[in-house]
Amino acid sequence: MRVVLWGIVAVMLSVMPMVADCFVGQPGKVTYNDGRVITIIQRHGDDLTYTEPYEGYQDAVNKTHMMLFPKTSRRGARATEIRWSSPLPKLKQMVPGYHFDLKGTMKSGDGSPLPYRNEGDVLGKEVVKVGNCTYDVLVIKTVAYLDNQAITVTTDYLSIDLLVVMRSDINVISSGRQVKRTVVAIQ
Repeated sequence: MRVVLWGIVAVMLSVMPMVADCFVGQPGKVTYNDGRVITIIQRHGDDLTYTEPYEGYQDAVNKTHMMLFPKTSRRGARATEIRWSSPLPKLKQMVPGYHFDLKGTMKSGDGSPLPYRNEGDVLGKEVVKVGNCTYDVLVIKTVAYLDNQAITVTTDYLSIDLLVVMRSDINVISSGRQVKRTVVAIQ
């Protein structure tokens, strides 16, 4: 009996360091496999404000809803704003089978507002692994339209607990460029 108990204790002690390294709570920085580091400035409900590197600028400041639906982006003196006329979904609505079709307008700099739309579905739940840690995610596929033209098709893996996108598979329609971005570190 003692041997079995000591065996259980040994196994638990060997697993504890792996679990202790797993991030719990609300991260301040998230690093992706392409070297991109986002720094979270503020959270307000499901809204998130963060900085990220942007070509030609020191940092872009973005405000999003659940990291899925953009609201504003400022890169140097250039600002882009999306005004949603559709109510944005709450996290509790984002369950497998949920469909959304959100409409709004996008205004960039001094330009005229253009119709903007995000249509998509919550495809299901999966687990994403970062190192030895696993995180439950929602798999969400979205098509973004600007001026009634599809511009991107994205599949995001949104952590339910951390409320950050752990992985993105992005297809930029105009160029055919494909981007695959995965979280490699969380602080």
